[in-house]
Amino acid sequence: MGELELKKLGKEEAKKVAQAIEIALESIEDKAKDVALQKKLELKEELTKELITKAEFYGEIGILRQEIQNVRQEVQNVKLEIEKEILKLDRKFTIMFLMLLFTILLLNKDALEFLAKLFGLVK
Repeated sequence: MGELELKKLGKEEAKKVAQAIEIALESIEDKAKDVALQKKLELKEELTKELITKAEFYGEIGILRQEIQNVRQEVQNVKLEIEKEILKLDRKFTIMFLMLLFTILLLNKDALEFLAKLFGLVK
């Protein structure tokens, strides 16, 4: 074999080796893309399990708003009940005060004379 044939044979083998390397690199690149896509999908699935969707978020906000409205209504009802109780106690206090005043006036001769002088009934 001559040198030309050896060079030609060497070039062909080099081309075949280069083609084999290119094919291997393309295969590795495709495999890397597949693995990256798979990892991306796994991560997305994991995040989807951990996070809530917009619909779930807005649904929860709606539920919270309804609960806040319910609490406000309950507070308003309790406020009205307390105001009624205060009014009842105020009336009881006024009645007891008047009863005490009349009791003092009726049982205390000096207090009765003082009131009579105060209103000008007795001179």
